[in-house]
Amino acid sequence: MGESSPVEMLWGLINAHTLARCVHVVADFGVADALGESPASVSELAVSTGMNADALGRMLRLLAAQGVFALGPQGYVHTPASRLLRSDHPQSLQSLARMMGMPVTWRGFTELRHAAKTGRPATDWANLVAYFADHADEARLFNQAMVDKSAGVVPAIVDAYDFSAFTTIADIGGGRGHLLRAILERVPTASGILFDLPHVIADAADAASQRLQLAAGDVFRDPLPVADAYVLMEVIHDWPDDDASKIFAAIRRVMPRHARLLVIEALVSEAPGPDRSKMLDIVMLAITGGRERTRGAYEALLKPAGFRLERIIPTPSGYSVVEAVLV
Repeated sequence: MGESSPVEMLWGLINAHTLARCVHVVADFGVADALGESPASVSELAVSTGMNADALGRMLRLLAAQGVFALGPQGYVHTPASRLLRSDHPQSLQSLARMMGMPVTWRGFTELRHAAKTGRPATDWANLVAYFADHADEARLFNQAMVDKSAGVVPAIVDAYDFSAFTTIADIGGGRGHLLRAILERVPTASGILFDLPHVIADAADAASQRLQLAAGDVFRDPLPVADAYVLMEVIHDWPDDDASKIFAAIRRVMPRHARLLVIEALVSEAPGPDRSKMLDIVMLAITGGRERTRGAYEALLKPAGFRLERIIPTPSGYSVVEAVLV
């Protein structure tokens, strides 16, 4: 097949949100969980999920055309992509799809014009954090989405970076501690401190152990723990430069001279062409007011806070470890 015409290409882009919303909705209704190993009709799936059969059938028809589910002689069956929408898949993206479709999240895209005009989302990350503090179910979904999204990233990070030199590792904004637990499993001689907001730490209570301490606080107001390494995975990208600088300054105030700062993010490629980080950058623009950054941008952000970018360790996951030391 030849390449699509400019009209077809642009028409697809104009309506790309339609596919995204169908993925959000079928994930929220648990359609992939309702579909087991045997084929199922639209009527059967509608009964299992509480959806309207006609609406579900039309959505599945569209998704199947994109390889998400497939229609066989006896009904719909799974594809590798649709299996990722099951809650029991080891690399499940169900929670991520549901989280991206939450009204409080999706609103950032319906109001993207505001961000385009002002450079700031209609509701920024600080307001979202406050919202999650008052809406426990959505906060849990968000936290689970972050854990699930990291399923393929965390092993790559632990394989790519040698954490064995550190005795105490502080995970700042580490959610449920999925990264920190993986590091401690790899390095049995180390102990960890998981630092995050009170409602996040309450949700991460099961992560506590003799080697993993929970610490509730606000990075902008409360003192951070003293450690040999400070890990921040997908934290800095949530914030604009001014706030990101404040986070680095807070770490700088307590960080021992020998310690290391490890920022784990998807760095934006400076080469032209498609790159997942370029799309994630617009997600940040729309929802949090943060941004994805290039290597040069991180160097410029770290230097005024008293850090020197020592090296960048890429991983197969698309995320990199930005290692910085005190100047």
